[in-house]
Amino acid sequence: GQQQWKSREQLPPTWPAATSTAEPLAAMVAMDVDTASAVDVQALAALTVGSRANFGLFQQAATGASVRLAGRITELQAGAQSCTITTTDGGVVQVAAADVPTSGLAAGTFVEAVGTKAGEAAMAAAGFYSFPGGGDADAELWDEAVKLAQLPQLRDLFAPVQV
Repeated sequence: GQQQWKSREQLPPTWPAATSTAEPLAAMVAMDVDTASAVDVQALAALTVGSRANFGLFQQAATGASVRLAGRITELQAGAQSCTITTTDGGVVQVAAADVPTSGLAAGTFVEAVGTKAGEAAMAAAGFYSFPGGGDADAELWDEAVKLAQLPQLRDLFAPVQV
């Protein structure tokens, strides 16, 4: 059978969770995720870590706020300086990508755009992150995770970690 642990103290000593409460969170943050990215490194470095948002949360954010918005690219012309993303909750956001290389992106790809809110349905991107099998991403599941991250009881689990 499979070992069942009833408390933190029963975990094997080699597991990060066995030694402190800070280490499991750090271990999660450091997880290796195979992503493809298209970023403006200088613009991305200048941003504060934005919170993940769906369209509803994006509309509540202040103009100029750092945000991370996930969804599918629905419009992207070759050599585009902008694209349209349909968010995980069905909203549509025009994303300006002036200094971001978009050559690796394609319509239908699930991405997380990182940047600043430029208007009610507009964003200035500093970068895009796509995931393996990006066309198969579960937008509904992502949206539920974004909503869970807003709950006061769970907010600390999703908050950026200072390193």
